[in-house]
Amino acid sequence: MQRPADDPNACYAFIGGALEFGELMEERLCHEYQEETGRSVVEVVYLFVVENRFRFDGALVHSVEHYFRVSLDSYDVQSTERHVTQHWPPIGDLTRYDVRPRVVRDAIVNGAWHAIISSLHVRRGGRISGK
Repeated sequence: MQRPADDPNACYAFIGGALEFGELMEERLCHEYQEETGRSVVEVVYLFVVENRFRFDGALVHSVEHYFRVSLDSYDVQSTERHVTQHWPPIGDLTRYDVRPRVVRDAIVNGAWHAIISSLHVRRGGRISGK
């Protein structure tokens, strides 16, 4: 998870970014992890989608956010962008942090995502296989 480097009171958010026209979600996800952590994604598993509303720079934002479980080539992660800091606490400690959206944080902590996980696994290279 990450938060703005210049605001230690800001909430934490999960790594992600806006999908550009014509881009596949897996491509965007891999790009964001490479850009923000310097690490390569080696496996992607779709989890769920959440409709989210929040304020950013005074404006109301309404988004549809897709969440994935990813495996990286290494978990020795440092922020490669000066405007954000990366934090990788143990899953059991996430409730101690102001992570948004909270429904996603809570689904990860209590394991509820296991009950709603898609049966499709999306792997690097665009292959989709059932589990």
